[in-house]
Amino acid sequence: MLLSCLSVFALFLFKIGTWIFLISLPLGIAYYFYLKHRSTYFRRLGIPQPPITSTFLGNFVEFEKNHQQWETLIKWQKIYGQTFGILLGAHRVIVTSDFNILNEVFIKQFHIFQARMIHPSIALDQENGSSQINVFTGQGNRWKRLRSLFSASLTISKIKSVDPIMRKVHDELIEVLKRNENGIIDVKPIKDL
Repeated sequence: MLLSCLSVFALFLFKIGTWIFLISLPLGIAYYFYLKHRSTYFRRLGIPQPPITSTFLGNFVEFEKNHQQWETLIKWQKIYGQTFGILLGAHRVIVTSDFNILNEVFIKQFHIFQARMIHPSIALDQENGSSQINVFTGQGNRWKRLRSLFSASLTISKIKSVDPIMRKVHDELIEVLKRNENGIIDVKPIKDL
């Protein structure tokens, strides 16, 4: 009797396992082809991109290799030009150092762009109103609001008004460095410049 119940249960599990396999196999294949299609997104738009090193992670492995993200970006910029696209996991990222594009995004059409990717190492709790969130660590609407406040206070005339102060501090710092040519500098007096 017990053996009969176990065999019925084993048959039941086999049927469920078969159905799970038969359903998950086509879904897995479809997802794989979706990821392959997604990996050609920038190429279809005519934007150069480095070769995808992983179907699931995109360029993430090479980008995070040895924690040298800046060096990787500079290397890719030399190869692919000022503007190129990369895939970091599921995120499509356009990297640019083209002044005209940056001017368009950050000044002329700033009201359109509110989202940006932030590295997890500096991501903070956006919802709880942390006092540590600033224009560099903010995301979404909060970043957009901080950026608009920051932009309003950073006009050309205000930058020009700070220029004489910065030049004075610069000259004083150079004098301190010249006086201490032996390479040893007491930092405490410098902080009061």
